[in-house]
Amino acid sequence: MPEPQPPASTPYAFDRTWSHEHERLTALEQVYDPATTERLAALGVAAGWACLELGCGAGSVARWLAERVGPTGQVLATDLDPRFAAGRGPAQLTVRRHDLLVDPLPAGAFDLVHARALLEHLPGRDEALRRMLAATRPGGWVVVEDFDVAGPMGEAVARYWPEGHQLPAERLYRALAAAFAAAGADPGYGRRLPDALTEAGLTEVGAQVHGPLLTGGSAFLPLTLDQLRAPLLATGLLTEQQLTELIEALTHPEARYLPNLMVTAWGRRPY
Repeated sequence: MPEPQPPASTPYAFDRTWSHEHERLTALEQVYDPATTERLAALGVAAGWACLELGCGAGSVARWLAERVGPTGQVLATDLDPRFAAGRGPAQLTVRRHDLLVDPLPAGAFDLVHARALLEHLPGRDEALRRMLAATRPGGWVVVEDFDVAGPMGEAVARYWPEGHQLPAERLYRALAAAFAAAGADPGYGRRLPDALTEAGLTEVGAQVHGPLLTGGSAFLPLTLDQLRAPLLATGLLTEQQLTELIEALTHPEARYLPNLMVTAWGRRPY
């Protein structure tokens, strides 16, 4: 088991040293990877491509990309805390510690630059996107994925929670948005992604919203809520008992619910 690392200086709503963080990141991958890899495949990722995976987490997308590009391609995967992805995958995958807002990237080097659940947490989102674009070769693709849990979107997700838990779920999503904002994150950044990519100068911009209906026992959201217990309660929008009851409701085998909605947006760097 990797030893916990001290938190990085960049603001982040989650505690990187939490004992179940690897489990939480792996559970996130299980929920959101299918839509991610379907979009990347549709953009043509193929043998020989050079790809950059930013905020690689537990590394599943980086490993998928490495298998896709094959031995003639290359994948650079980076994270402020890359310990969960390091040392796994084929030879064409390189994993490094890297701060997108501080550390340099090679200019115009990648056919694909991808980041998921990263930009929403960064204070300099526009600068991060500019750096992503600069690292992309002309004609290459930039793909950004972020959550939208703000305002009406949180209320819409709550409607798909089990009967009797819908109103508490609305309060939960208001608390999530407030906790993210208190940590410097933008809980509604996903909704703004298409405009952000267009304003950055990308062309052929498109987007989709992904919300898989989960069944009780899926680990992602219960682990996420448990990780965020202190900041959620600090908002004053939920009590300890309400939060515990919501987490427990997600563990029942008969439960069906929506997790956070993910927005996937893509655009091409002009030639």
